[in-house]
Amino acid sequence: MPQKKFTLDSGIAVFDGNELLVKGALEAGVALITGYPGSPVANVFDVIEANQDYFREKGIKGVIANNENQSASLLHGAMSVPGVRAMTVFKSVGTYVALDGLAISNYTIPEEGSASLCVAGDDPALSSTQVGADSRYTFHSAKIPVIEPATNQEIKDWIGTAFDLARDSQLLVGFIITTNQADGGGTVEIKPNIPPIVNMNDKVNVDTKEIKLQQRVSVPPNSAYLEKDIIDRRMPLLIEKVRECGINRIEEGESNRFGLITSGNAYNYLRHAMFEMKIDGQYPILKLGCTYPVDPEIMKTFCSSVEEAVIIEEKRGFVETQIKEILRDAQQEDPTAAFTPVWGKKFPAGLQGIPEEGALAPSILIDRIGKLVLQVTGE
Repeated sequence: MPQKKFTLDSGIAVFDGNELLVKGALEAGVALITGYPGSPVANVFDVIEANQDYFREKGIKGVIANNENQSASLLHGAMSVPGVRAMTVFKSVGTYVALDGLAISNYTIPEEGSASLCVAGDDPALSSTQVGADSRYTFHSAKIPVIEPATNQEIKDWIGTAFDLARDSQLLVGFIITTNQADGGGTVEIKPNIPPIVNMNDKVNVDTKEIKLQQRVSVPPNSAYLEKDIIDRRMPLLIEKVRECGINRIEEGESNRFGLITSGNAYNYLRHAMFEMKIDGQYPILKLGCTYPVDPEIMKTFCSSVEEAVIIEEKRGFVETQIKEILRDAQQEDPTAAFTPVWGKKFPAGLQGIPEEGALAPSILIDRIGKLVLQVTGE
């Protein structure tokens, strides 16, 4: 008997983070959910089991792979079927295991209308993980775009957005949530589920003679062609589609002394910290939904509008590095352009920057950003 909230077409319901991933996938027309259970996203498979009758009725395949790399291979197979949406889910260190399969899947060009998504559950605080894995870097190494939702509503709704981006750009898309997001939850507005057209109850035959080998098989000499296609066509197309869907946005502020750049759960911590410090709305915020590749257009627009930029992100300076490259290139193209100092893991005047180790929290940001504001403004 399926849980009622997963089959509702409208209204507001309460979901935890793992449930939001499944509900978002159902609303997006998913045909396959696979992966390997690991905290903080292991409960995705408990949710599938609890709703197995509904999955069977709609012909949706839910399967635990033998390991993360095998699940990536299942995505690769799904890409050969036009119109199929497939998703794999595993924890952060699982991206290491899956990287070979993910990279090959991402290089190849999927059949028309198909879309694949890789959800990674990151654990910044190392509460249940042996090493401080950061899936952003793993995805980056395979040229896989990265989407980072912040709110519960975004976790659910952006599954569909990520599928659309994958379909339109013909790239595999990475989707990251962290432990606090996966274990947390709240109320969200829900939409009707979209049953997959191609499913286990209405199968199609794939004629292997019709497979376009140059597009679907990443072996030399095809690999060089596919790499160039990602760089020259698919990645610029993704940036264009990110702009159209509006997951990067600027929140205006009263003062341009600082501009704050953030993404994912760090955005929630930042807004909480600013509220506690009574500076909510004082400084503009650039909230990135796509953290790789960072859109140069919105970044240059934002940074040119503030005196100094401060980047708030968990773990290493992944976004910070991209921003500095964008601004450096802009400065080289036009030496007369105004220079915007960028701070993140290091702050000016010997102040402690945003920590690289562990997870962020509002209290940490109150300490670091509060001292920076006091040092510079004297307020």
